[in-house]
Amino acid sequence: MKISDRFIVAVDREKVYKFVTEPDNFIKLIPDVQKYEKVDERNFKTVFKIGLGMIKGNISMSFRYEELNPPSSVKVVGHGSGMQSTADLTISLNLNPVQDGTEVAWDADILVGGLVASVGSRLMESTTKVREIVENIKTALEGKKKK
Repeated sequence: MKISDRFIVAVDREKVYKFVTEPDNFIKLIPDVQKYEKVDERNFKTVFKIGLGMIKGNISMSFRYEELNPPSSVKVVGHGSGMQSTADLTISLNLNPVQDGTEVAWDADILVGGLVASVGSRLMESTTKVREIVENIKTALEGKKKK
């Protein structure tokens, strides 16, 4: 499943790029993190909670930064498993300078297999988590409290 959107953050793109390419910062964007391990500057591992209707549990995911093009774009690729399911996630961020800061144009490709995929319409809830990860960039950089 592919989703995409864009937003403007009132910060220059060099600062946005530096923020999103630091694992210790990126992990703060992921909701419901239970555990986190920074492997190196390009790799990190997480365990986070996910709830899809009656199905609730943890997903373990390994993430890697790929296609680093400072300060204009970055791709984050994740692969994980849990809850009798697998998940592959690719988030591409394109950072474009605009008058009042940076336009973050993003797209995500989500592939889920197993039990979570069999839930059907509940799979849409997983896109909400991905959207929240990306939109938390603006929240974190502009210093606003999460809802």
